[in-house]
Amino acid sequence: MTRQQQLEEVEIADWTTTDVFFMNHISTCFAENKRKKQQVGWKIRKSLLNVVNGKVPPCGMDWQNVYKVYTPFMLTKYKHWVAVMIDLVLCEIKVYDSKVSLIPDDIVKEELAPLSITLPNLLNTIDFYEEGVYANNCSRDWWCPWPIERVDVPQQSNEGDCGMFVLKYIELFSAQLPLATCTSHNMPFFRLKLAAEITRGDAYFP
Repeated sequence: MTRQQQLEEVEIADWTTTDVFFMNHISTCFAENKRKKQQVGWKIRKSLLNVVNGKVPPCGMDWQNVYKVYTPFMLTKYKHWVAVMIDLVLCEIKVYDSKVSLIPDDIVKEELAPLSITLPNLLNTIDFYEEGVYANNCSRDWWCPWPIERVDVPQQSNEGDCGMFVLKYIELFSAQLPLATCTSHNMPFFRLKLAAEITRGDAYFP
């Protein structure tokens, strides 16, 4: 995903990432539990628990040791990638979209509803806000879906760059670096740079 281990000059201990399979696990878990009349007693998939505990992906960290979780997500109806940030302190979801004119807000929230609803149930099941550094630190009632907000970020001006924008959003935001270089003009360079890193074995694969 991002070369977390190479960003030694910036503070990176407050975040982690997931891979693209995380959102698949969320959707499956949501589908399995949405028929329940009560939210308590959700059956949480082991695949999700492994993500929260930092066991997967290889670059992941235990969520008890971070404040933010970044993950890529495809809006399936439009085949469009966005970056998602899960804020474990404010209990909210931020969306970084490189082409906000493409998809209305209500569609974005509809597609992310499984995440918004499953997250509080997942974290409540494992007593995430009852122990450790997050003890009594949840900013809202656990059963409430987490709010979803699209954040103002640099936009792409051509087609096919959404995936690369997602990678750069996560890399720059997690490193607390400005997004000034995140432009369509620079994407060909970033693609070549990533290809070179993959060839050298420098790119970090979750």
